[in-house]
Amino acid sequence: MNQSVTPYHHGDLRNCAITAAAELIETIGSYDITIAQVAKRVGVSSPALYRHFKDKDALLTAVRELAHIGIMEYTTNAQESVAPGTLAHIDALGSAYLRFAMDKKAFFGLMWENHGDADERRAEARAKRTGFQVLHEAIELYLREQRPESVENSLQTATLLWSAAHGIATLQHNRLLDTFDQNANAEFMLRTATRAILKVDV
Repeated sequence: MNQSVTPYHHGDLRNCAITAAAELIETIGSYDITIAQVAKRVGVSSPALYRHFKDKDALLTAVRELAHIGIMEYTTNAQESVAPGTLAHIDALGSAYLRFAMDKKAFFGLMWENHGDADERRAEARAKRTGFQVLHEAIELYLREQRPESVENSLQTATLLWSAAHGIATLQHNRLLDTFDQNANAEFMLRTATRAILKVDV
């Protein structure tokens, strides 16, 4: 992919570069990219991009915004065919998270792997509507309808479920899920964990 495939002609170079970086990450399956590669893909000089991004990390931070938008699209689509406040709703959100981790491996890694900017990424996640907030709202509604006495624990329950989903997705992402159990299945494991955390009789 040496040829510029996201040519820049006029307008917003910053957004054009972000799109080009996202395309490059998805194409090569890694976020180990350079400003020079993105500049070449866009069709401008590296100094032109440095006027918009002080370094590669600044560019990757901007790309991470697209990753958050992507995971929101996955979770939004997953909710279209399920009734809110049901176990199926929560299962659908978990499945969407696993799919995103597998479909968008490089973006998943970019979102969560520590590059020395954990505080910055934590602030970003808290400042905007994220997949976790969608899950928390779903859990809160489920508990309100199924176990109203536990509604006050909705945040803790959502954190437990997100931790389980993220752990399974990360192991699957790193091809380590079947390290000890060759028959390990991510979907089955997450559904089992979900029912255990929600105290649903299997």
